[in-house]
Amino acid sequence: MTSAYGIDFGTTNSVLARVTDGRVETLPLVDEIPAAWADLGFDRVLPSAFTVDNGAPVFGWPAKTRTGRRVEAVKRLLATDDVVEADGVTVPVEVAGALLLRQVRRRVDQLGGEPLTRAVVTIPANSRGLARARTKLAADLAGIEVLALINEPTAAALAHARAIAADQRVLVFDWGGGTLDVTVLQAVEGSFIERSSMGIQRLGGLDLDAALLAAVEPYVPAAAGWSPEERDLFRLNLELGKIQLSTEKAVDVLLPDGKVALNVARNFLENAIAPLLERAREPLEVCLRESPGRIDHLVMVGGSSRMPAVQRFVAGIVGVDPNTEIDPMTAIAEGAAIAAGVLQGTVTDVDFHVGAEHALGTVARDDVTGESRFSVLIGRNTKYPARTTQVYTPVQDFQEEIAVLVVEGHPDKPLDHEDNVLLADWLIPLPEKRPLADSAVEITYEYDVDGILHVVVRDLATGQAFVDEQLAPGAGRDSAELDDLRRQVSSWV
Repeated sequence: MTSAYGIDFGTTNSVLARVTDGRVETLPLVDEIPAAWADLGFDRVLPSAFTVDNGAPVFGWPAKTRTGRRVEAVKRLLATDDVVEADGVTVPVEVAGALLLRQVRRRVDQLGGEPLTRAVVTIPANSRGLARARTKLAADLAGIEVLALINEPTAAALAHARAIAADQRVLVFDWGGGTLDVTVLQAVEGSFIERSSMGIQRLGGLDLDAALLAAVEPYVPAAAGWSPEERDLFRLNLELGKIQLSTEKAVDVLLPDGKVALNVARNFLENAIAPLLERAREPLEVCLRESPGRIDHLVMVGGSSRMPAVQRFVAGIVGVDPNTEIDPMTAIAEGAAIAAGVLQGTVTDVDFHVGAEHALGTVARDDVTGESRFSVLIGRNTKYPARTTQVYTPVQDFQEEIAVLVVEGHPDKPLDHEDNVLLADWLIPLPEKRPLADSAVEITYEYDVDGILHVVVRDLATGQAFVDEQLAPGAGRDSAELDDLRRQVSSWV
């Protein structure tokens, strides 16, 4: 009996699903959960929180509900930070991610069944190269072979695949704890083809929590004198209240003393988050514009998408009511498990294809303006796997070296815009001083099915490869650094 595993490595919560004999199930990742959270459907999720207690790692609910220094949103940090600090202990971000994923793997061993040694792992559709590579590395450090990294919206569509007819179009609105992604997919001959995709990296439930906290604090004068631990406890209580307001008109949120409560109404929450919700309009409209035509299915996933105001807002723009057949908290993991089944050959009635959410290119000089510009090799929405080769020449005759930069982002924005990310760069000495006509280099970019990049820079005249590197799974780490990361993971009991 072969099982196919899918992991939704979420910003705030992680979920594990598997397909066995054609049946999809989500697995309980914890034995105990605070009662108030269990009632809200969190009984099968593991908070992506991590801390250290007397030198031992603590995960999930014990870490999330512990006031003081802890690490939350480890996945969001994979895109931005090199290290995290938990209770005074500094840990490389890949190690923190690996420890969380190792906890998921150990949970499978406790539950029984086929061991979790390989899986499909999901990432946000707008996840850039560094975050993708670090996610794959974290899984590798945890002893999990990544069959594929697939975009969360694609996984969500796969979870609904059997309800979607041929040639129908699906808009997936994925609003979880850390990111917002909008993707339009089309069902073509059993596959889901990504037609357009756009996201906002740092806009999720964490940001909604911060907005609600800022709106509430003026009504709690005592907040100015709270300790960090008291503020942390109130933030957690307020997060719980926010979730309860998806089904209740008003809730009482306990203050840190546990005795006095603050009554918060749903319309107060909706007013507090309205500016953030409005930011979702652009990716929705861009995706609908880039992939015009009727939307047959609206799939909304992620905890933030359960809010009534969010559902009204999205349905009003798309013109379709959301599909509610599958729990938005578990749909992504279920779809990832189906994708794993496809790759392992145990699921044969669906397939999937994914594409580049960002353009990928290098930096070249514009012949007309003389300014540096984003030269695209692989365009946005190009289907994986993809391979492109272009020829470039040095700026001047008899040049001694050239700089080759790998850039991911938006070519229509200024090169130094924050959305344009430098993934790698090399300063390459040329073998001899030659005129321009004899100095051309050939640059090849190749994306594999995971969206992991392989770069080759070759001397066109001699065929010599100046660069031949894959930008994963090491994410810029050399072999000694990778060995050190493995030792660090092994050192944690």
